[in-house]
Amino acid sequence: MANHVARFVEKRMVRKCITRNTLKFVDTLWISKRRYTSALFISNIDGKEYYSFIQPYIDFDKRLTDMERLQQDLAARKLNLNAKDVKSMWDFYNSVHTNKSKLEQRSQEISNKLVPFFEKQENLTTGEQAEFTKLKLQISAVKHDLRMIKDALETLKESILKKMFQLPNELDGKTPVEGPIVIKRVNSLNERPHPDKKNHIEIGRHLGLLEYRNPMQYYLCNDAALFELGILSYAGKILGADNMIRVAGADFSRSLIIDGSGLNHEDPADAFIIDNYSEVDEDSPNRMHLVGGASLFSFLAMHAKQLIDPRHFPIAYFSTGRQYTPFRAGSTPIGLFTVCQASAALAFILVKDGKSEEYHTQFERLLNTVCKLYDNVCDHYQIVLRSSSELRPWESMRVSFELWSPFSRQYIEVGHISVYGEYFSKRLQIIYRSVDGPSFPSVISGTVLSVPRLLGCLLEQNPDKFVIPQKVLEHMPADNTCL
Repeated sequence: MANHVARFVEKRMVRKCITRNTLKFVDTLWISKRRYTSALFISNIDGKEYYSFIQPYIDFDKRLTDMERLQQDLAARKLNLNAKDVKSMWDFYNSVHTNKSKLEQRSQEISNKLVPFFEKQENLTTGEQAEFTKLKLQISAVKHDLRMIKDALETLKESILKKMFQLPNELDGKTPVEGPIVIKRVNSLNERPHPDKKNHIEIGRHLGLLEYRNPMQYYLCNDAALFELGILSYAGKILGADNMIRVAGADFSRSLIIDGSGLNHEDPADAFIIDNYSEVDEDSPNRMHLVGGASLFSFLAMHAKQLIDPRHFPIAYFSTGRQYTPFRAGSTPIGLFTVCQASAALAFILVKDGKSEEYHTQFERLLNTVCKLYDNVCDHYQIVLRSSSELRPWESMRVSFELWSPFSRQYIEVGHISVYGEYFSKRLQIIYRSVDGPSFPSVISGTVLSVPRLLGCLLEQNPDKFVIPQKVLEHMPADNTCL
């Protein structure tokens, strides 16, 4: 199929525009790609057509205007992609679209010429009959070519367009390239000498606080369970005091949102897939996923395909609850640092213009608010600006809150704030109206607190006794009757 389409396009449509390297690139794309069905596009699977309720906004022409910056971003992320190949691929796709338009225009022109012949075909002269026959042959050939090019475009959509949507987000100018930068360190690391360092799993089991079996199965006991409730209550109080709106998000999300977020919705290592869900066809590209109410997906689902009144910006939410993240096969489990279910606090902010001063103000405001939380929970922590190679494809910038793990001898991320720009809003049709037409708000979000990670670090820092911060104690239930 790949060779057929490439030869067809080369011979009939873009012989002068497409180089051999581009055709080879497209052939390789078809041959190398596994059978992946995007939930963002209309898909045909085993003869069934599945309709996507959200059509992403396509603006690759704008992205490919500055080729130098694109290549720098790809190199900074350490991605083995060449910006010129990406542009050639997009130009190839556009050229097919252009030729389709030309064929449609040509078909209309011939149809207009045929109208008078059909009106008097009983009284045509010999010359007119010859012209009539000629035009019918021409429109038959054009319609055949048009059918072929439409089929080619459907195949190209399943390869080139989906490949283009895998391009990473533009990097923020503040994101370092060489390596992470510590932008703030609160108090100095005062590690207590201990002859026999134990990990938090051993400490938690010894203190009767934790029963850990694997990343999918663990239990917080006694004061650890109360600590979980107390820290989430305190985090909610801190975020709410900054005029953020508390939201109870949905625990489940569709493949459409997972795919629109940049993840592979068919990979169970990216998001948990609900099997045997009666309302969805087993082969459907829009399955149900378990994500948790305090997840980014939950907030994106709430705003997807929504038209927002621009007078309401900025919009700031937060949620405390569960996050569900699959444990990737082949990874090394590190106790509470890699569990699949986590209690967490997540912040989500929509700002009208990602290039405005307000966007940076909202980021700094959220950063300072989260610092208030950790100032009263930790004796020592640091804030790190992550390097470009450490970012996920959808992130433009990421700031991490880290605590020291004495057993691992390294800092562990217990929370983060990321900048996403218009990446999500363009893919999921989160829109507001402006004088220039539909516009896309920019997103600031992050899991500002992961309870299991925080608990693991606190246990290792005080192996003999679980020392609960005073502010958390004040927000803990008086007893375990509410558990």
